[in-house]
This record gives sequence, structure tokens and C-alpha cells, in this order.
Amino acid sequence: MSTELPDPSKIKLITTDLDGTLINPQGDISQNTRTIIKKILKKYPDLHFVIATGRARPATADVREKLGITERPNTESLLLNGCIIYDYKGNIIWQNTLPTEFVLQFHNLLKNYPKEDYFYSSEDDAIMFNEEWARRSRENYHENTIVVDKEEHIKKVASGETKINKLCFIVTDSEDNKTYNLEYAYSTSFFLEFMPPQTNKGTGLTHLIQSLNISKDEVLAFGDAGNDVDLLKNAGWPVAMANGTKELKAVSRIETKSNEEDGVAYLLEKIFL
Repeated sequence: MSTELPDPSKIKLITTDLDGTLINPQGDISQNTRTIIKKILKKYPDLHFVIATGRARPATADVREKLGITERPNTESLLLNGCIIYDYKGNIIWQNTLPTEFVLQFHNLLKNYPKEDYFYSSEDDAIMFNEEWARRSRENYHENTIVVDKEEHIKKVASGETKINKLCFIVTDSEDNKTYNLEYAYSTSFFLEFMPPQTNKGTGLTHLIQSLNISKDEVLAFGDAGNDVDLLKNAGWPVAMANGTKELKAVSRIETKSNEEDGVAYLLEKIFL
């Protein structure tokens, strides 16, 4: 692991995961982290600051407000594990959706397992079939949850009326991703998320920096978990949190302190202030 730090004048984009990275174990962004990021973004007005998370846009609004970037240009969002990229105003720059055939097959397969829990992400909406899960998602993550009838929902998918960006499923084993060559990531040890082919945080980052004419070497990226590996692989300056997985640390260039110790703010302050 290198001790070398980048020249701040040569970094044009910072991207960071939220849960386990920017957000502390208490589920919040510390006052120290908020202060440091605000100082940096004021000092470097052309610097891009990009949230990269498995969350949907409504579930990041509180984070953006706490960081003071709600109306700041150059604060794009890379959401649903790379399925959608938004500009700072909330306009979609790019997105990808799951193959309709996969969603239909998954629906038919799960008919035999009525107790299994899963939901779909469609742009800002988390489409759910369980009232209790929807309540928890609203209260804990501020997701824009919609509880619908499964059969009515799948009719809209089949007709093309509803497009699905991501499928989230509590699973022990699945072969469907191999059949359709889908990307997948574990956001926790048991929570599996399916994305469209060649779609993850890393490919999303590549789409974004190409649109901004920014090179990989001008990107500083922070992460902690398996769904951040591709993000870090596509950044010239990949940073692992001390609480990160071994897999992630293996592809990182720098290791910072844990999210409990404000690791993102700690390293940003050393580089930029």
C-alpha cells in the first residue's frame, strides 16, 4: 500500500461510496466530515464531488443537504450501483435497465418461493411487495417506496410500461445472473443486487468521466465493500477504508482510517487543505 498522495491540482473528481465509507457506523455524516468537505469544495469550485452508492436518488437527498451540495454544480450522482447517473439538478445523464426477459423469468421463478423478499429499483422508486419492508426502507434510508401487487407490476414490465434498473434480493444461491450475463454485487453479506450487463459503479464512473473529459488518473475514489471494487479499479487513486474488505484493499492504492474515524475526511484534508 502506497504512502504517496496525489497532487491536489491534478485531481478533478472525487467519488465516494456512502454506507461504510462516508457514513459512520451510527448512520450519519459527522460534523467534522461535513466541515472538511464544505471547505474543500469552496476552495476548489471546479472540483467534481460524486456520490456513488447502491441507493436511489431520494435516499441521497439528506446526504447532499448535509454536505451543502444540493444546488452546487459539479456534484453528480452515480446511483443504483452504476445503473443511473444524475447531474446536480437531478437530470438523468445516462442509465441502463435490466433485460425484460430476466425480470419475467425471475418473477416466475419466485412464484415457487412466496416467502422470499425482494424488490425492484426503477429510477427514483423502490417497488416493493411487503409493507413492513417498505416502512423500514422509508424510515431508515428515506427510499421512495411504492407497494404494489406483484402480478399487476409484472404486467407493466412485460408491456414495457415499467423499466427496471436493479433487482435486490436476499439470496443464498442464484444462477440467473449467469444465464443473462448480468452484473451483480453484494451490498451486504446476504443482500444480492442484480444490474444490467456491463453495469456497475466502475462502468458508471467511466461513463461519467468520459462525458466530463476527465481521465482515470484525475479521479480519487473511496470505498469499503465488494460493490466498490469496480469503482476503485476505474480510478487512478483508489482508496480503501480501514474497515474495508480484503478484496477491496487488494485493488486500492491508499488505505485511510475507518468510517468510524472519519477516514474520508481525514485523507481529503491531508490532500486538499
